[in-house]
Amino acid sequence: MYGLGLPMLFPIAILSFFIFWLTERYQIAYCYQLPPAMDDRMTQNAMNLLSYTPILFLLNGFWMLGNRQMFENVVNQISTSTTPMVTGHDWSTLTNVTQATPMLLIGACLVVITFFRVFFYETLTQWGFTLTANNIEVDENLPCFFEAVKLKDADWIVKECNYYKEKYGFQFVRQRVVDRLDDWQLAKKPISGIAWYNLLANPRYEREFNYFPTDMDDREDFIVDGDDAEGNDCEQSDMVSILINLAFVKTSVAQSFRFTAGYSESFMTAMKAAE
Repeated sequence: MYGLGLPMLFPIAILSFFIFWLTERYQIAYCYQLPPAMDDRMTQNAMNLLSYTPILFLLNGFWMLGNRQMFENVVNQISTSTTPMVTGHDWSTLTNVTQATPMLLIGACLVVITFFRVFFYETLTQWGFTLTANNIEVDENLPCFFEAVKLKDADWIVKECNYYKEKYGFQFVRQRVVDRLDDWQLAKKPISGIAWYNLLANPRYEREFNYFPTDMDDREDFIVDGDDAEGNDCEQSDMVSILINLAFVKTSVAQSFRFTAGYSESFMTAMKAAE
């Protein structure tokens, strides 16, 4: 509203929005276990209110640029200090063509447009002067999410979750979800593509991280480690999943644990000790 007369407000606003953006992402990454259960109503309300702010900016900017004392060197002298000084900038000067006139004209046009948009929107829509506001409702007749997961994807998440729960003592999917997916047989309308928000569910990331999923037969035979000891062959691949899902590991363990040879046994001990 005052940015035209005080341009320093614009970089201050940018800095404020950057701090807000940074704080929100820090909180999402390190403070919130689950995202807030809110829809986009607050955002939509804010955007609706902000749609009127250009009018305030233009009209207030016109008044600031039309200051006669600053731009025209017009000073109305006063005889005593108790007499208020007249600025000479009042309603009668609206018709004067100055450097501020374009802002007044644009602001007046926006006022008229906003007035018709608020009070005569349906009429303007019928006459074709507005963008269509039809909400297209798409009904794909899709089943419940749990009934749309492919059997292969369900087996993958169940085996991954059970493996790391039993061997390392943490779980990145709720048990009731695992139990329900473990009971699932066949999806009539399966989800195409990737069903999980898990990096390792994506074959591309699986290849990039050299990860061998737990549902592979003879998984340990495909993993090459740096020693001849048996029983720890999967540690090299397991570390990938542990680090990706580190948010589900107990804080004290995540902060102090060291991944040394044979860590698969000491990790579970550390998790139990942290209880």
